[in-house]
Amino acid sequence: SCGFFAEYGDSLFKYANCQGFTSVNRDLCKQSWYADDSTAIGELVEMRKWWDELTDKGPKYGYYPKPSKTVLIIKDHAKIAEAKHIFEGTGIKLSVEGERHLGAVLGSDSFRQSYVKNKVSKWVRDVEQLSEIGKEEPQAALFGYTKGLCHRWTFLQRTVPGISDLFEPLEKVIAEKFIPAIVGNEVSELQRDMMALPVRFGGLGLANPVKTAEREYETSRKVTENLVDLIKQQDLTLENYHPKSVKACIAKLKEEKESALKQKLSVIVSQLKTTDMRSARALQLAQEKGCGAWLTALPLASMGYVMNKQEFRDSIKLRYGWKIADIPSYCVCGERNDIDHTLTCKTGGHVIFRHNKIRDVNANFLRQVCHNVVVEPELLPIESANLQGGQGNQADKARLDISATGLWGPFQKTMMDVRIFHPYAKTYKDQKISDVYSRHEKEKQRSYLHRVLQIEKASFTPLVYSTNGGMAKEARRFHKKVAHMIADKTRESYSDVINCMRTKLTFAMLRSVLISVRGSRGKTTKAPETPLSYVSFNLIPEIQQYESY
Repeated sequence: SCGFFAEYGDSLFKYANCQGFTSVNRDLCKQSWYADDSTAIGELVEMRKWWDELTDKGPKYGYYPKPSKTVLIIKDHAKIAEAKHIFEGTGIKLSVEGERHLGAVLGSDSFRQSYVKNKVSKWVRDVEQLSEIGKEEPQAALFGYTKGLCHRWTFLQRTVPGISDLFEPLEKVIAEKFIPAIVGNEVSELQRDMMALPVRFGGLGLANPVKTAEREYETSRKVTENLVDLIKQQDLTLENYHPKSVKACIAKLKEEKESALKQKLSVIVSQLKTTDMRSARALQLAQEKGCGAWLTALPLASMGYVMNKQEFRDSIKLRYGWKIADIPSYCVCGERNDIDHTLTCKTGGHVIFRHNKIRDVNANFLRQVCHNVVVEPELLPIESANLQGGQGNQADKARLDISATGLWGPFQKTMMDVRIFHPYAKTYKDQKISDVYSRHEKEKQRSYLHRVLQIEKASFTPLVYSTNGGMAKEARRFHKKVAHMIADKTRESYSDVINCMRTKLTFAMLRSVLISVRGSRGKTTKAPETPLSYVSFNLIPEIQQYESY
């Protein structure tokens, strides 16, 4: 015949001395406090004594219990009459079903089911409204979902067990309305599973709430197990709280989650290889460090991170190797046009434009921490006959992309050359992406390393990138070094700096790629101009001839 008691106090308690509440008799019932919210459990008579003592001693510490915000939940329905008699005149609400508490729900199974269903129905309406926004503003809609809306049910999943099937209406509206609204087309079940992966695994971070509910609850239960035991024991000293064990538990759970995600990713890639090899390769490429920075960045216009709906949907299709509609069937160069040709055709200057944008972004990074940063520095001529005719670029007035002093050493000059390749080109079709990166780095080193070391007396760093936003080993090493230097200079955290650099690079690459996909190629024909002497100033459309008399 136990009763569960939930009491919501006045906010003044936030500033009160919590130590004072040890004077409330803790032998009457088990209790737990979270800021100014308290819960207690025990026999009905003892609960009344606890309430009387709390209302008597609470005001001395600035805490004023409010009966109107207090609920007594009676587990045994046969005790309802007794409870009404014992708590008569207190103004406390009595319930035999349950009540919301701190964003979760306490009570009978039927009450919890009803509560969760009502919450899910509201979230379904929220997702439907966000889907309407996503039709015109897909980037903002995705950011609002992943950074805000989805966390509303994450907390509930962590606190209430056995509710995974109740999230099916929510998953249905996500898969059938929200995702089509932001990507511009309906998706298959396999594609939905792919988008449920985190961004770092090539997904969009649109987790399936049906599949995450039980995992979230079990994770929360294991992490809080130590604290729950202390609450049950009514331990006030926290001497038996083991933060190291909790930290170890969290680390283990993270490892298990990572392992489960990798296994899920492996299954998806295997299935894609049987139906769409391009999408399978695209998903693997999307896992490269920094490739998904444009999906997690706050869409700020001042930073150039805002995309219109066509740019955003084209970017999603490029990320997953999907076909982009409404592009010309033939290029102006005469070749059959597709995404691979669009990103490799030099007609129109889009390839060099992409190269120059990445070069300029890296030069701007260097200007913050290095001296004598020069774009397209001319190499010194080779005058010695012993060095002439050797390997690499021997041409007079040869240029590299960037030079800077102070990168790898205080007075050491470093020269860099940028190369961007398209990983879907036929040349790299059957090659591992790591091998392709290595191949391009070696080509750059064969061309310039010997000359830079011997003639310039400088170091050489090749900066190799792919059109999907990935980068080679030397480029990663370069960015980490620059990020550390900027972090030391500005006293910002390294993680924030490297994330900002990757985001800027990713957006620069993505925008240059989108220009190649949607931009015009070749020179436009100029309309012939009519000589001024042939213009009819009285607007009569005929040639006028003026003669002097």
